Amino acid sequence: MTSAGANPSQSHYQVIFHCIESASRFVPPVLSPAPALQDLRDLIPSLPAASAMAETDDGPPTSAQQTLELVGVAAEMLSHLDESSSANPLGWETVSGIGRVLDELTGQLGATVRREKADLVRGLYVIIDPQVTGGRDPLTIAQAAIQGGARMLQLRDKLRDKGESLPLARELQTLCHQAGASLILNDHADVAAIVGAAGLHVGQTDLPVEQARQVLAPHQVLGRSNHEIEELVESERMGADHVAFGAIYHTDTKGVGRPPQGIDRLLVARETAQTPLVAIGGINAENAAPVIEAGADAICVTAAVGSAAEPEAAAAKLVKVIEEAGGRV
Repeated sequence: MTSAGANPSQSHYQVIFHCIESASRFVPPVLSPAPALQDLRDLIPSLPAASAMAETDDGPPTSAQQTLELVGVAAEMLSHLDESSSANPLGWETVSGIGRVLDELTGQLGATVRREKADLVRGLYVIIDPQVTGGRDPLTIAQAAIQGGARMLQLRDKLRDKGESLPLARELQTLCHQAGASLILNDHADVAAIVGAAGLHVGQTDLPVEQARQVLAPHQVLGRSNHEIEELVESERMGADHVAFGAIYHTDTKGVGRPPQGIDRLLVARETAQTPLVAIGGINAENAAPVIEAGADAICVTAAVGSAAEPEAAAAKLVKVIEEAGGRV
């Protein structure tokens, strides 16, 4: 695979051509076709050949993520191509056509990468809320949750301005990256993009999925909250990568103004959802087993860890319950 890095001695067009040519050789998974790849292949014969680059070609990209990176470099270089430069052999119409194909391919490859990340939505998912820590440092709660076995964290900071919560978001992203866990930002797509989080979570009245996608990187996942089966269907139709459903049990952490869903409704949600399903609301170590047995891929908790006297032990107990109930941790 041709390196996506640009050498200062190489012209923009050289890098564009070689990234496009290499990306065009990617063979996508059967269940995740990328039709724009063929459009890209069709473009290549009409492009002026670029002189050979110094890097050794070690074959086509082997993953959607690698191909997405190549396409990203080509798109970035294309945006800086000087139309008046002698090093640019392309006309404006050709540049526009390449740009459209790269945009389409970015969307298709991004969707593939996000689908491949579906397995990351599993086990214990802990919301880190500075208001639900028992007066302790939120980072301390997050570290304890990770040490206890949490696979996902979500930063939910409803009271502070984004500039105030940004340092915590950066620290949580570093923590999750080092631990092999995933950080999700609640509501704030811009913060998720800035810190390079795994993704974003939105509610029914938050930033719409389509608009959030415009801010997020193509590989960043997006989850959406749902309180009704119809909402769950709508969220998936909008393009949510995973869906949250609840409140399963009574909860005082976040008022929802409606009765708990219960296990029977969760079973219906499981039958309906085509994406990973996160159960949320009033879940703790004593009542988590039926939630996992009903088919939830992950359970999301706030107070069960954040307010616990020993957060790490509380997280570890929840992970054990999930595992014993047949869930993936």
